[in-house]
Amino acid sequence: MNILITNDDGISSNGILALEKVLGKEHNTYLIAPLKERSATSMALSIYDSLRVERVNENHYIVDGYPVDCVNIGLHGKIFPNIDLVLSGINRGVNMGHDVHYSGTVGAARHGAIHNRKSLAVSSGNLDKNYDYIKEAELVHEILGSWVEEFIPGIVYNINIPEKFEDSLSAIEIAKLGRRTYIDTYESKPIIGGISDFFLGGSHLGYVPEEGTDFDTFFRGKIPITPLSLDQTSPLELEEFKKRIRVKSK
Repeated sequence: MNILITNDDGISSNGILALEKVLGKEHNTYLIAPLKERSATSMALSIYDSLRVERVNENHYIVDGYPVDCVNIGLHGKIFPNIDLVLSGINRGVNMGHDVHYSGTVGAARHGAIHNRKSLAVSSGNLDKNYDYIKEAELVHEILGSWVEEFIPGIVYNINIPEKFEDSLSAIEIAKLGRRTYIDTYESKPIIGGISDFFLGGSHLGYVPEEGTDFDTFFRGKIPITPLSLDQTSPLELEEFKKRIRVKSK
């Protein structure tokens, strides 16, 4: 299988290198990743600026752009053969609930889904910069070996692995997307007149406790996998909105 591996943590992150090392033993792996960290860039795509792409070796490229740029070049830049699966990660830090709308990791996988590829986003709760993520990569290898035929092109399968986890498929639970809560703080520095620099000083991340969500699964020490659709239409509001508009139109 031809696997395109990318991330939003940068070309030298341990998570992406672990995936390449483990999956490369059995699959054709093609690594293309940002030159530097591009976290929280969602589906940003460079459409007016040229991109500098560096060929490290036959299967390894660096892009001075966003994670989605990497996937787009990997799929359409004629540098790799036809890609079967887009794998984004392993991200240092989880992407659950509303995080998936901001995440460059999930955004890269979503771009693969838009182009009708099987697509996975993998994130870890282990934030240690020196951690090698080999155990997580081996779990991904097991997932692909057992379940790859069950993955549907056009869907993002979002996987979040706790810091301490059982390295077994039996530890995985299919979960729905939860609801993240954010409390953000900014620091400001006056420059001149009415101009100031604002810095996001930090975010307190919480969640709404709900049974069956990715948060519920994750904090029970299990591994949630959540299928994310490209269609963000709210079916309930679609019908309810039609009813409300009809009433006001009369």
